[in-house]
Amino acid sequence: MTSAIFSYILYASIGIYAFGLARLILQKAGLRNKRWLSAAFICWPLFMLDEWLRLASATEFAFVYGLSDVFAVIAITCCYRAIKPMLLAYPSSRKRLWWPVVITAVFQSTVLLIPIEDKQQWLSASPTGQPLLLWPAYIASLLTGFSVLLIGILITEHIQMYHRHLPEQAVDIKNLKMPKLAGVMGSLVGVAFMSILLVTAATFGFFPVPFWESFHHLMIGTALLVVLFSLTFIRRTSPSPLDYERLDEGKASPYENSSVISKAERYTIGSKAYKKRFLTLDEFCKGADIDPTSLALALQLTDRKNFRRFIFHYRLEYAKNVLLRSDAKLEAVAKRIGVNSEKFLSDYLVKHLDTTTLK
Repeated sequence: MTSAIFSYILYASIGIYAFGLARLILQKAGLRNKRWLSAAFICWPLFMLDEWLRLASATEFAFVYGLSDVFAVIAITCCYRAIKPMLLAYPSSRKRLWWPVVITAVFQSTVLLIPIEDKQQWLSASPTGQPLLLWPAYIASLLTGFSVLLIGILITEHIQMYHRHLPEQAVDIKNLKMPKLAGVMGSLVGVAFMSILLVTAATFGFFPVPFWESFHHLMIGTALLVVLFSLTFIRRTSPSPLDYERLDEGKASPYENSSVISKAERYTIGSKAYKKRFLTLDEFCKGADIDPTSLALALQLTDRKNFRRFIFHYRLEYAKNVLLRSDAKLEAVAKRIGVNSEKFLSDYLVKHLDTTTLK
């Protein structure tokens, strides 16, 4: 019964994989770093190799048993490289990122020390217990779980940081967020953690289930497949040009801050940048010849506001002038300046009129 359920899940995953691969191939443009995503897609069926052997009862190919777990680590590393340019305008290349792949591959190679007869037996029922004797059968699965967990957390943190700083480097942020991808990566982290617990329990004999390896592969394989499928959708993002370390340090001279803000104000008024929809900090600073991080710091330290609030101030002033000097409709003006709530714009105008009356 359990074997039949595994088989159905494997067949279903093959169908989802084929559909996702077709989507990837048909996406001729719009996907950033398509080559990294393609590499991740190639790795997924290789990671599931042991399950294909079990499904086909191919004991004659038992010599390759246990050599496929590293492909999950390669896949999530490629996903990291595919996602990072969506979040950062100038992503750095991290050679240390490939260390989990190297370490997992080295320890996984120890499975070659296991006799083929044992591998053939384990294709039917996975080993449990005897960690000192059978550690080559467990170590790759444990390292895979830890590596996927680590890189998954790293990706999730990058997405959270992107969302946290989004108002500092974009104006119309609603369509630039990636909540679904953040949720998918969070689920992958949770699955990887459960996989580590499962493999640890099997290693020390706490959970003597003959199919723990299949559970391990299906858990991580399914979570990875969801991530891969999610990445085939084109997302509109605003890669951040900010130096986060410098921004968090929050150090700049008052003279520099005043100079940068004055330059930004002159450019905003002169170019009427506030009229441009989907304006980003990177685009604005290139036009104004200002360093993006310097402007973000100046606004934060001097006015305690972000780039979004800075531009919206001019947009609201523009809306006020249009509405007070013409018969334009509130709805049309609100839509023109990117305000989704007519009530918000109306309340702002009432507040402004009240202030003017008091004066």
